[in-house]
Amino acid sequence: MALEAELSCPVCTDVFRDPVLLSCGHSFCRQCINDHWTSSSSRNCPVCRQVSPQEPVHNLCLRNTCETYLREQSTRKEREEEHECQIHGERIELFCQTDEEAICAACKKHEHKWHKTQKLQQAVRQRKEKLKAAVRPAEKTLWSLQNGAAQDAKICNYNQSQVQQTERRIKEEFKKLQQFLKKEEESRLAALNEEEKEKRAKMEKRTKGRIRSLSVRLREVEERMKEDDVTFLQNYNSTMNRAKYTLPDAELSSETAIDVSKHLGNLKYRVWEKMKDICPYYPVILNPHTAPPDISVSDDLTSVTSCFRQQDKPFPLHSNRMVLGSVGYDSGTHTWEIEVGNSRHWTLGVCFRSDGKPSVQPLTPKNNWGLRRDGYMYSFLSTPTKFKIKTNPEVVQMRLEDDYDVMGRWQRKVSFFDARSNSEFVRITGVPAGKELFPFVIPEDQSVPLRVVPVPAKITLAGEQVEQKISFQERYKGLIDICCWFVIVVFVILSWKTDRHDK
Repeated sequence: MALEAELSCPVCTDVFRDPVLLSCGHSFCRQCINDHWTSSSSRNCPVCRQVSPQEPVHNLCLRNTCETYLREQSTRKEREEEHECQIHGERIELFCQTDEEAICAACKKHEHKWHKTQKLQQAVRQRKEKLKAAVRPAEKTLWSLQNGAAQDAKICNYNQSQVQQTERRIKEEFKKLQQFLKKEEESRLAALNEEEKEKRAKMEKRTKGRIRSLSVRLREVEERMKEDDVTFLQNYNSTMNRAKYTLPDAELSSETAIDVSKHLGNLKYRVWEKMKDICPYYPVILNPHTAPPDISVSDDLTSVTSCFRQQDKPFPLHSNRMVLGSVGYDSGTHTWEIEVGNSRHWTLGVCFRSDGKPSVQPLTPKNNWGLRRDGYMYSFLSTPTKFKIKTNPEVVQMRLEDDYDVMGRWQRKVSFFDARSNSEFVRITGVPAGKELFPFVIPEDQSVPLRVVPVPAKITLAGEQVEQKISFQERYKGLIDICCWFVIVVFVILSWKTDRHDK
């Protein structure tokens, strides 16, 4: 109200309308001062009685202030009208904590009589404090994003370091390929030049022989021409024949020409065959993002070693010590070999991966199927029971393939072989199908790494497709075996009853 008094005209006591300023410094509504001067004999100020000979001027600042005040008053009045109870028409001043609803005093007496209530301002203050507390993490995140301290920046920095390391590794690999190709090019050119040198030496030797033969013959003819007349005439015909005889010209043949087909035929293929020695193919490539800090992954992503090495990762992607393969298998037969060497502590198997994430799940029988070696004892991940095997393989071959239960339902199985003897020593059946399974390794000996063994590269012709067809007998093998055994048992029982009846 004090503000409204300051913004009121001294004559009409209402908020200024079109205020004007007199020379004495007092302000009035234009209509009010004009009416005052009309009824008065002098142009004096109604407040200080000072005469104002000049015409009053617009008080723009005061007019804007009054208009703003009137708008705020109108808005406040509308807001107060909106905050009236729709049922009782009273001002809403309470808050029902039971129903989470703003109410008036009449509502408190009737509909919310037994409910817990509090003053509206208190409820607003409490909830504003809770809201401020709730937005603090968002404010902190915003500050981190604005100042480059958020996880996003750490991820970007980590990705940048990975790009640099990967770029360096790619350059090193291509440098090796370039060196190999350069060396192979020099070797091929050297072989070509060597053949040319040999052919040139043979031609030079042949040419020297021809020169020597012709020189001897010409000397013989010259000596015959120096003989006496009778002897010359007697030997004329034979001498003429020797003089007419010439050596045949050299012909271009496989012995004299460069064997171009030997140097150019399937050149790229033969070079590729030699490149296989320096370009091995690994059926499993490990995913470094799934490796915990105490497991080191090699630069070519094919071997892991147990060691403590703090890696600069922005966030943990692992929940245990396993390292996953980068590609999963959903159907078909897939084979890979892991060199375990003389390590006595390792775990190999397959597992499900978290949907859409590179992280792995905790080891449980529901999402992991594998074999663990602990000293000279082995055990499955699904059971603590330990057992021994006859030989301890240095290279373990794992085979993931489709399988079918006795009812013909599709499932998977994982087999473990000694790669050196190609003998199976462990098999895990009943693995769920229909979802990708990822190979995993867990190294536990710090001195012995686990390595993926490369396999010979195979050439597949364009458009060639290999289909794996499963016969009816293979699919329902278990059910057929059960039926056969049932028939045999029935036959034995019937035979036994027949023999007993005869006796």
